[in-house]
Parts: sequence; structure tokens; C-alpha cells
Amino acid sequence: MVRLGRPGPEAIAANLSRRDIGFSYPEVGASRDLSQSLRDRVSERYDVDQRRFELGHGRELYDRARDALLRWRHFDVPWVEFHGAVEPASVGQVVATLTRVLGVWFLNPCRVVYVDALPEADRVCFAYGTLASHQEAGEERFVVSYDAETDAVWYEIAAFSRPRGWLPWLAYPLARRIQSHFAHATAEALRSALAEGPRTAG
Repeated sequence: MVRLGRPGPEAIAANLSRRDIGFSYPEVGASRDLSQSLRDRVSERYDVDQRRFELGHGRELYDRARDALLRWRHFDVPWVEFHGAVEPASVGQVVATLTRVLGVWFLNPCRVVYVDALPEADRVCFAYGTLASHQEAGEERFVVSYDAETDAVWYEIAAFSRPRGWLPWLAYPLARRIQSHFAHATAEALRSALAEGPRTAG
């Protein structure tokens, strides 16, 4: 959804509640393996981005980071409105980002494709894919992992995407900068969430 004026709560809720909108790309679930082989398969059709940030050290920190990721705390980004988040992240959940770029409002809905969150594992991840009314096509994966050898806790954001429609293509260079900025902003949001501790009711 693209508008000159900010969409109201009713329009946002209606967009999130629609279940008849399919994914806007055929490779649903492909982000589960962002290996070189996937790059070979999708790089001709998509931009592939993968960024990794160290959050700190310790299993206790990993447990808190894992919880924060599943509660969408990495989306506590000041310049992004995030709608539809239900805790924890679950398959089929529809969420949307609302941003304003060059005076134009963009409401971009996505659906959670998979969640891998075994309690005993040293890695938790989930991904969402763009829906047909999104201005881009592709999938984005979020990972928190613990390296037992180094005791390090890592956050990774990885995606394959491409613009859809004439407006995103026109703003392609800006969109690429925003993608990079967003990756770093989510890492900072996750670090802030860990520093603040869990949210409390009320």
C-alpha cells in the first residue's frame, strides 16, 4: 500500500486481516539456507544481503536474546512503525512495516514463513515473506545464535529481495541504502532490548 497520507488504523487493520493475499515470490522458505548455492540460484533475480552482529557473550545472554527476537524486539526501530506483532512470532502471522520515505507512506505486509525455535538448540530463527501488496518481493530471515566454543552471541539478518512496480525501481538506490540502515537499526534495537531487560505488563 502506497499513500501520500498516513493510512489510518482501520486501513492498517484491514490490510493485516486479509488472508486471500498470497506471497509475491515463488521461492517461499528459501531463506532457510542462505548458502552460496542459494546465492547462485537467486542472485540473478534478487539482491542477497547478509549481515552479522555480535551481541555479547554468555549462554544467559543468548537466552535473553532468543526471547527478545521471538518477541519482535529487533523491530523497536524509531523510524519504523511495526504493526501486527503477536508474541511470540508464529508461522502464518501477518505483520507490516509502515514507513515514510520522501513524503510517501509505505505499508508493507509480510507473512511469517517458518519459525525454528527448539528450546535446547543454540540457534533460533524465523523468516517472513513479502505479500502481494508489498513494494518488494522476497524473504527476510532473523537469527540469534550461540557459539559454545567462543561463548559469543550473534544476531544475523539475511534477505533476498527485489523491487516490485515502477516506484520502487525508481527509488532503487535509496531502497538499497534503507535496507542496509534497517539491518544495523535492528541490531541496535536488539542490543537496547537486552540492556533494558524484559518488558513488564502495564
